[in-house]
Amino acid sequence: MKKGLLAYESQYGSAADVSYWIRSIVGLDQHLDVKKYNQILTVEPYDYVIIGGYTRWEKPHKSTYQFIERFHDELAKKEVAYFLTCGEVDETIVINMPGAPPHISSGRSYFLDTVEKFPSIKPVTLGAFGGRQVNRYLKSKDARLIWLLGKTMPPDKVGWTGLDMWESLVPERVEAFANDIRTKILSLRPLDDVKQYRVFWESLQPGNLLDPSVKKFSVRPWTITQNEKRCYFSRSRFKGNLSLATSLLERWAQENGLELKLEKKTYYNTYFRAQKSEGSKAGLIHIVIADVIEDPGNVHVSFRCYTKPSARKAAEDDIQSAEKILWADGRKVD
Repeated sequence: MKKGLLAYESQYGSAADVSYWIRSIVGLDQHLDVKKYNQILTVEPYDYVIIGGYTRWEKPHKSTYQFIERFHDELAKKEVAYFLTCGEVDETIVINMPGAPPHISSGRSYFLDTVEKFPSIKPVTLGAFGGRQVNRYLKSKDARLIWLLGKTMPPDKVGWTGLDMWESLVPERVEAFANDIRTKILSLRPLDDVKQYRVFWESLQPGNLLDPSVKKFSVRPWTITQNEKRCYFSRSRFKGNLSLATSLLERWAQENGLELKLEKKTYYNTYFRAQKSEGSKAGLIHIVIADVIEDPGNVHVSFRCYTKPSARKAAEDDIQSAEKILWADGRKVD
């Protein structure tokens, strides 16, 4: 039997809850030690190591980097998996902020920096689940950050507004990650009856103390179009896979005289930029296609154009043209 270690760090408790949740799905008959980073002296006795934590500034907290650096040489010899708890889980997001180039972010994309920084460690699987935010108990630094995000982000992206407790965790993502450990590392069959272990996360705690009927978790719509001053944004889903989505986008680009440039490709999403004139930012379209764990068999796609409204009409038309191709032949899923 393989011996495993699940090493984690938790700021407010979400990563701790998830760690024991994963341990239970992997199997109580399996040898899997669950320890915080500061309880670990060595990783040498283990065949595989699961490393989990929380996020800060679009990547794992520095405690996760310090743990990997401390045991790097041994970890490079073992099977490793990464997971994290986070606020945002939509893997079709492109961040466009002053001082940095546009880039994909959120969900498993928070690990892009980690994977690049430690190339000799090849994670078997990645997990990014969402988390829990208890607003009244946040540390002052985190409370200021949440306040700032609430002022600068679009209202539909600020799910914690008006809540004492906000949750963004997607249970299916935890379950899929744990089953990846079973199948890819332990060569076991995936566990079918996984929902029984959601008790590690679920509770009677309300979203709002004054109004217990207010939900602490709300599902963001998968199909939406927003035409705002800062950005034209459209998101939808359709039947297929990433390979099909890529070929359809290539066809769209060719038919509409667009240059489609690949920016980043992972096993779960792909980021393109499309534009009609080389070197011009006018009409630049950011496109992300993604496999979403909790929506198997469908591809999710987002289009964004940050050009000023007065100059982006052609880009909006191109986006609508792309969607017609992607949705054709009954592929669209409402």
